[in-house]
Amino acid sequence: MHLVRRPRLGRARFGEPIVEFSYPWPQGVKHLYVVSDFTAFFPGRVELRRVGDRGLAQVRVREGTYRYFYVDSYYRPYEDYEVEAREELELWKFKVRASRLEAGLRELREALREGGVHGELILHDEGWPSYFSGYGGLRVLRLFTVRGEFDEVYVRALTGDGWKEFGAERVLRDELRDYFEARVPRPDIKAYLFRLTDGRREYYFGFDGLGDAKPWSPPSLSDDIPWFLGTTYYQVFVDSFYSSRGPLPQLKERPRERLGGDLIGLAQKLDYIRGLGIEAIYLTPIYKSGSYHRYDVIDHLSVDDDLGGLEAFEQLVSRAHELGMKVILDLVPHHSSPCAREFVELLHSNDMASSFSSWYRLLENDLEGLRKIYGEVLKEYIAKGCRGSLRPQGLLPPYETFAGVWSMVKLNHENGAVLERFCHIVREWLRRGADGFRIDVAHGLPDSFMRGLYACAQESEERPVIMEIMGLASSYPLGETANSAMNYEAYGAILDFLTGKASACEAARRLSLEYLRLPLGVANAMYNLVGSHDTPRIATLLKDYGLVERAFAIEVYVFGSPSIYYGDEIGMKGDHDPDNRLPMIWDPGLWEKELQESVVSLLRLRASLKPLRIGTFEADCVNPDTLKVVREWGDERAVALVSRRRAHVEGALKELSSAGCKPMLSKGLDGPYLDGYLVATCRGLDA
Repeated sequence: MHLVRRPRLGRARFGEPIVEFSYPWPQGVKHLYVVSDFTAFFPGRVELRRVGDRGLAQVRVREGTYRYFYVDSYYRPYEDYEVEAREELELWKFKVRASRLEAGLRELREALREGGVHGELILHDEGWPSYFSGYGGLRVLRLFTVRGEFDEVYVRALTGDGWKEFGAERVLRDELRDYFEARVPRPDIKAYLFRLTDGRREYYFGFDGLGDAKPWSPPSLSDDIPWFLGTTYYQVFVDSFYSSRGPLPQLKERPRERLGGDLIGLAQKLDYIRGLGIEAIYLTPIYKSGSYHRYDVIDHLSVDDDLGGLEAFEQLVSRAHELGMKVILDLVPHHSSPCAREFVELLHSNDMASSFSSWYRLLENDLEGLRKIYGEVLKEYIAKGCRGSLRPQGLLPPYETFAGVWSMVKLNHENGAVLERFCHIVREWLRRGADGFRIDVAHGLPDSFMRGLYACAQESEERPVIMEIMGLASSYPLGETANSAMNYEAYGAILDFLTGKASACEAARRLSLEYLRLPLGVANAMYNLVGSHDTPRIATLLKDYGLVERAFAIEVYVFGSPSIYYGDEIGMKGDHDPDNRLPMIWDPGLWEKELQESVVSLLRLRASLKPLRIGTFEADCVNPDTLKVVREWGDERAVALVSRRRAHVEGALKELSSAGCKPMLSKGLDGPYLDGYLVATCRGLDA
């Protein structure tokens, strides 16, 4: 069962929902997790604590509808039979009945039926960093009200010049709420509250709610604008990119084995990458490991010999920095290889008092039992250097794993020594020249662990910490646990729009809601993507290079930092893993050159326009087939239109013209019709 409540933040003011879960503890189960939209349907973020014969857990969420169920250490699902509302989902190649959870929506519907004013449902929750954020002299404040209850919202802010008032704009309206955002060009705010009007009366909204004028004290914010806000990334699967010994073989199907790409080969191709307009490269794991993908890490502090070792990494970093590019490493703190020193020493220890006994989630009660049943299997695999397959027939793993894979042993993230070990790893790679980290399986890590890891990465200066969240990134407390995430939430909206599963209006709503739930700095640091090593190639999904261009256009125009998965810019195709990791094509005669030229033009445009790189964001629809994006910074505005097919946009073009906006880039514009994309810029207050 579950219980939804709103925490009291002031006498008559409440925050975003908290969900409390309770479930009868299954017999023979050691660990139990909640999996839901707010965990990317992956276990690890929310674990139930056993109290008597039930498991209990709670998690902060954003208002919305979620599906959930429970899984144990073997990924076996458990339905919440104490809740009637259930629906069938297909996940991990099996079907499961998930329970339906509504967080904070019932009272909003009741308020709409009742009419009037519901001050207790106004949201400005300082527990989430997204409600007051900013940088570069700008402060963004957000207030969410029940739909239609208030016409205007203002921020009253105490600055060095006394109390000043600033207007807020309603940037989104959905079926239940109005979302207001105020953009205050004063970094010296010492206190603030809100003033609201409903057409008849005006109200103050302060710390204790509607009718209260007690102000908030804002959090301390830096006005620095880090390099990674709005930067451009290029993701490289190193083994598949280029070898210092020459091009890799061209294959129609990729074997799950090493092909020979290395770091020196990558360094030799940095001029090509920089020529695309790329500012940072993100490398999938380069550490010593047993597999071709290297996510089963044996030693995080060594570089795999097949990639050229540490010396090759140093040469790569030196060359990248010389070209003005940053280097982002893939950190894998969720699990390790059985060949990792800690696991090997655990297997050879005499008892459970071993210093590494609590490093992993062992499912056997004693080491002797583990050795008796699994010892020879593991011993033989470790003796091979953890190469090849580890799938003993008829046995379940004696420890928690990543997705049931024996060769990926899950670490115990409640152990402070594990966190300290990864802090040491982070510090060492920063010392060696790395510029930031992407955190693998971050959606399966507890928030507390991510907060600690994020703090370690930021000890001396601000660097990107990019969480892998293959779902609703805005459901995570970004800003507290990391300053970026892989933006699969926007990826879903972009693909649904371009494939006809969602209208431009629905895509705009989804993008806007995600943006409003992120701090401004996080929003513009989000790792935007239309492809990765975990997704089919964008050209395979869309089957039309014109649509692929539009996918890149949208990720360039929306909030965040656009990325290219190697080869997508030349139209490479490939279905699911491993064929999405085929060798890079280096024969220009096989490239989709028009696509590549368009990508380069889009990235150059973005680099030249501050609003696209670091500005605020609004999205709307011109018609069901045309998405409109507005970005602002200072007195400059960029307006972009993207159509998925030939669409009439005469009204939008007239608006741009009347505002004095000048076209900067367009493709597919034919009189009043658009079958492609365009962007125009405007300056001054009239814009």
